[in-house]
Amino acid sequence: MIDIHTHIIPNIDDGSDDAQESIAQLRAMQDCGVRGVYLTSHYFRGHYQYSRDEYDAKFNALKQLADKEGLSIVLMPGFEIFLQSDILIDIKKHSLTMGHSPYILIESELNGLPNDFYNNVFPLLRAGYKPILAHAERYVSIMKKPSIAESLSNRNVYIQTNAGSLLGLYGEKVMKTAWTLVENGWTHFIASDDHVRGAYGVQAEAKRLIEERIDAHTADLLCRLYPASIAGGDPIPYQYVFVHHSRPRKRRSWFKRIFA
Repeated sequence: MIDIHTHIIPNIDDGSDDAQESIAQLRAMQDCGVRGVYLTSHYFRGHYQYSRDEYDAKFNALKQLADKEGLSIVLMPGFEIFLQSDILIDIKKHSLTMGHSPYILIESELNGLPNDFYNNVFPLLRAGYKPILAHAERYVSIMKKPSIAESLSNRNVYIQTNAGSLLGLYGEKVMKTAWTLVENGWTHFIASDDHVRGAYGVQAEAKRLIEERIDAHTADLLCRLYPASIAGGDPIPYQYVFVHHSRPRKRRSWFKRIFA
């Protein structure tokens, strides 16, 4: 598995505040079968704002400590970018991408995607970036109308769902929405959104549940194959579940039924 959404770098956002806790969490992730992880610290202009040099210094310090502790899990840089007008300037200036790829993890207001949401996304697409909407099932507007996620993917926005949402850790409504996204093929990534607040295990459990409720192939797509495609900037299909709607047979007239 590859976890594309975590907050494990200490003392940079609302995630880990202790390097040893971060190491313990990385070890727990490795023990659960996670082979690679993106350390997607919040980037929120005016709140969690820093230079790329500041991020790299903290990232490299944690990576060196992980190597010293003998961990084999691969650490990769990344950011969870709060979508604002002109955020493209910050993305370009600080290279706020996932690894060296064109993929970027974005978030917005949880109480409802704002009316100008796609207006702020479009310049990112036009600049060649591939946005992934973080924890889509937690937005009130998507809870009310889950097909918004499908509409976004039809407009070249990838969808990420939290593993904990599938387990009911954010409440019944969020869980129902999360499963709607997964079962309809309206999400592309399952990730932990881990903030080092407790034991790690949601990713493996969510993968197991998807295997049980859908199939092993879907679980592998969302937890390993699609996440693995990010590093090289490889294309990921926006639609991967296709429902065949058979056309109803036209009833023949009594004349044709008799004389055909």
